[in-house]
Amino acid sequence: MEYLLVLYRVITILAVFLIVALLLSKRHLGRFNVFDFITAVTLGAVAGADMSDINAPHGPRIFALFMIGILHVLFTKLILENRKIGKYLTFDPTMVIQNGKIVVKNLERVRYSLDDLLCQLRQNGIFDLGEVEYAILEPYGKLSVLKKSQYLPVTPKDLNLPSEYKGLSTPLIIEGKINSDGLQSIGFTEPWLVDKLNNLGITDPGEVFLALLNTRGDLYVSKYAEPANVQKVSH
Repeated sequence: MEYLLVLYRVITILAVFLIVALLLSKRHLGRFNVFDFITAVTLGAVAGADMSDINAPHGPRIFALFMIGILHVLFTKLILENRKIGKYLTFDPTMVIQNGKIVVKNLERVRYSLDDLLCQLRQNGIFDLGEVEYAILEPYGKLSVLKKSQYLPVTPKDLNLPSEYKGLSTPLIIEGKINSDGLQSIGFTEPWLVDKLNNLGITDPGEVFLALLNTRGDLYVSKYAEPANVQKVSH
């Protein structure tokens, strides 16, 4: 009976967590500031206490989880509407590289090591510090980088060249299933798609894991059986 009670509590808590997650914006699900972190820890503590002590009443803790989520939404709204309050509940962005020079005092102030900085730069595709003009540590821990102008990629606009429109690709086959809505949205039919696949030597759409059509009219196709030999990635 105890196991069934624990299972019941797990299911109800997961349901409450799902509702609370839906109350939060996508911003909170993608990155945490200080207030988000505190809320997450509190939710976990209440949920853990509820599941570990089956003799304690379940209802008040479920109510507590709901209230934590609702208060978080209200406080977040207050932070967005009042920047002064927001500054006390969130971190400010921190300049860690300025005019190509590392701001050591700011690194020390936010307890951000040189290894952390170099790692984040590599994740931004930068392996030479000499390419960086500015780097800002955002409140949620990500590093935003502006390269020096001579290291920025050249665009068609820089060369006064015309450029064609590039929009979102349309999925036509997803996991072996033809996406009829996608075909209809771009004015094509299933026979047209089947004909395109036949030209590629594919007789059954079920062989295709993913097929996309870009705005230039190019069809990208990836089959279930491809690639035959997968290269091993070494550390």
